[in-house]
Amino acid sequence: MRQHLRAAGLRGAVALLFALTSLAAAQDKEDRPTLPDELKERFFPVVNYISRYYMYEIPADSLMRAGLRGIFRSLDPASDYELHIDTPDWRENFITFEQIARTVDAKAYYSVAPDTLVRYGIAGMMSILDPDTVFMENVNLDNFRIDVDGEYGGLGFRIQVVYPDSAIGVWSLVHPDAPAARAGVQSGDLILSIDGESTKEMDASDAADRMRGKAGTDVTLTLSRAGTDAPFDLTVTREEIHLNSVPYAGMLSEETGYIRLSGFQHKCSAEVREALRSLLDEGMERLVFDLRGNSGGYLHEAVAVADLFLPKDRLVVYTAGRAFQDTTKLYTENEALFGEGPLIILVDGRSASASEIVAGTIQDWDRGLVLGTQTVGKGSVQQPVKIGERAELKLTISAYFIPSGRSIDRRMRKDSTLVAMAEQEYTTLGLKRRVRGAGGITPDIQMERRQTTALYHQLEGWRTLNSRFFRFSRDYVAHHEIGEDFVADDKVLEAFRDYTDGAGFEYISSLEHQLQQLRQNLAEEDNAGRADRHLSDVAEEIEQIEERHWNENDQLLRWKLTFDIREKAHGIGNAYIYDTRVNPQVMRAEGILSDDVEYSSWFERPEIGATTTASLDSTDAEGPTHLDD
Repeated sequence: MRQHLRAAGLRGAVALLFALTSLAAAQDKEDRPTLPDELKERFFPVVNYISRYYMYEIPADSLMRAGLRGIFRSLDPASDYELHIDTPDWRENFITFEQIARTVDAKAYYSVAPDTLVRYGIAGMMSILDPDTVFMENVNLDNFRIDVDGEYGGLGFRIQVVYPDSAIGVWSLVHPDAPAARAGVQSGDLILSIDGESTKEMDASDAADRMRGKAGTDVTLTLSRAGTDAPFDLTVTREEIHLNSVPYAGMLSEETGYIRLSGFQHKCSAEVREALRSLLDEGMERLVFDLRGNSGGYLHEAVAVADLFLPKDRLVVYTAGRAFQDTTKLYTENEALFGEGPLIILVDGRSASASEIVAGTIQDWDRGLVLGTQTVGKGSVQQPVKIGERAELKLTISAYFIPSGRSIDRRMRKDSTLVAMAEQEYTTLGLKRRVRGAGGITPDIQMERRQTTALYHQLEGWRTLNSRFFRFSRDYVAHHEIGEDFVADDKVLEAFRDYTDGAGFEYISSLEHQLQQLRQNLAEEDNAGRADRHLSDVAEEIEQIEERHWNENDQLLRWKLTFDIREKAHGIGNAYIYDTRVNPQVMRAEGILSDDVEYSSWFERPEIGATTTASLDSTDAEGPTHLDD
């Protein structure tokens, strides 16, 4: 039975129309929080923080509408509502909101727990804010802290669901001294059960939760390993795991060093400092600093990393927001450890936030060059706010600005007073080179990576998570002696092709996909026999084209096989040693650094931004991974 409800005694007239029953069976609600409790402890604090501190002013009625849309998503699809508001006062709006929520809680046909109603209401409000403002509970909150802190109680490896087994695969070890590595876990192992519970159909987050725990406690893993006859058990004692932010640092040549920084976790600047000192002791005079794929992290770590390359008391970044009249400026505090030698920073379309601050600051002070592709453009500041016992609001409160005065955020609201500079020109502080803001960091040397192919994506299993590279490399390592200088040759490539054929892999090019669709359409038509005979000839031509695709991907496949096999045999550091020797962007950067004339010539250009080409980028080959817990 549908009823039309109207909330009375309000300045805002509210009309609700949704599926209700006057005879719905009462359910026991004594053991769960009441709706007023949930609203008081979680919903209204979130509203308050957004209203007071969010970087942009959000009208109260917009927040209320979004919250109600979220609540009604939790109900029967037959539910519907109409809402009319004529007051701008957020307190009155949310008095209305509470009455509506109480009505839903009391009379909705299908009972919805109060915490679920509130969770959906908060999700509704999050949907109209920027993507970096998020409400986190339980597992999501734990994972966020691991991402930024770089520490957790666990075993020390990365995992991913591997199909068709639906098993949990050990994708890579965090470092050789991790507890899992000491216990005998190897990259490429399949985890069949965790403490006796099967991992089949278990997603990576669930598996990670089961493996995380208090340091000093044990977890028993049942593993399947290529080259072994039967599954076996290993018991691993959990430890506090520190994620290495510098997976590799080494010398590219006698005078050129290389450091890869994967994230701005807690204490990452100390790792970079240690790597710099080691390379300087080896005779380094020039540096390639790789921030590709680095999605950011702690702001103070970004300042500390910039501190290693800039003189003391140089401005690194400042922030400004709606609720804060005074800007917060952060400066370098020490004399640079590597303050004069030629420097190139590598970035790409996944370099974000703290990565962009470091790259942009180096660029603004004309301290070094930036090479790669346009960065993400995430230049906002999030403040974590505790909501209740097990929830946290990560709220965007202000924007980052780098020394030239430009914002790096490409996603700001167009009506914000903070981003009137979107098309404004700025200049670097030393050489006065022109540069634009509000759109990420534009590299001095723009070097596009070649896009990976459909064949590569299908072999990697990015949609199916059935990576043929993963399976082949784990089997190959199990049956071959792999030297530290291993490089995939013709025999390895041929063995990989035989493996994919034997495993039933079928490459479907875009042409073949179109042919399949055409045949399906023709099957519905009368007298399609003649056309089908012609399509058979076309199919033969497509098979020849697809065979050429294998040959055209020869270089990419050799790189991927070499990287994965070396990683599983000798660890991620050994794989990066190979990658730096063949990666076009690294090679290009090394070439520029070794030529003083060319390096200087880039600083002489009046406006930042130039274009060259590349054939292969290692970031193309990195699939999604999850941390074990």
